[in-house]
Amino acid sequence: MTHILLTNDDGIDAPGLAALRRALEPLGTVLTLAPDGNRSAIARGITIDRPLHARESVFGDGFSGFSLDGTPADCVRAAALGFFGERPAIVVAGANTGANLGDDVAYSGTVSAALEGALLGLPAVAVSVQGRRPRHFDDAATLAAPIVARVLADGLPRGLVLNVNLPDLAAAGVRGVQVTRLGCASVHERIVLETGDGAIRRYTIDSQERDCRHEAGTDFAALAAGYISITPLRFDLVDPRAFELLEGWKLSAAVAAVLPAGATGATAAAAVEAEHDEVSG
Repeated sequence: MTHILLTNDDGIDAPGLAALRRALEPLGTVLTLAPDGNRSAIARGITIDRPLHARESVFGDGFSGFSLDGTPADCVRAAALGFFGERPAIVVAGANTGANLGDDVAYSGTVSAALEGALLGLPAVAVSVQGRRPRHFDDAATLAAPIVARVLADGLPRGLVLNVNLPDLAAAGVRGVQVTRLGCASVHERIVLETGDGAIRRYTIDSQERDCRHEAGTDFAALAAGYISITPLRFDLVDPRAFELLEGWKLSAAVAAVLPAGATGATAAAAVEAEHDEVSG
């Protein structure tokens, strides 16, 4: 039987987790390990300074699972390392309350749980539903299940994550699926000083929503038009376009210039860099 790891960042008692659990049941054995409380916007944070504690929990319609006093990434790491005995075949994170779109995916615990799975060699899908209080979790989960089933059947290239965002609509109102790129950042922010008396100052970060719906081909545009958005993501932060730029900065020579005389390692590196420049020229 296929083992499916289900986790989230909203916590074990979140309605989206139960909805997705119901929808995934026909696909295999669903192993649920989720944070014991809300961990939204924690990104790929992990717990490194204390032991983790798991508690068997009943959630949703009487489903059995485990809550962990850690992060979404902790949940995925624990499962991949043998928490349930058998390594899961796939990681499914969600269904999140609220869409995870554009630049904001970098903050998302839901997307980061899926990325953690991909980095550990598992196919992974993040599922999110538009809106602060979605009314159609069950419809969204039902529509997400065939996407998960296809990934189980065909797999994904190593390191790839599917970021699936669904409109908060009844299933009959969803127009289809679009494969999209990430759109813009969804908010403008500014820092506001509330009180400045004494040694401690209190600040708030004021966020104002930004309209990204009109960027064609993006996740924002797909949702606004009533489509399911699927954005393929990969955790590779290296920008190969910058190699030539940085090599042109001659940083070995710059570092060698500030080191004490006789620091042969840096001097040798600068000499190699200079020789490389002569050959290239």
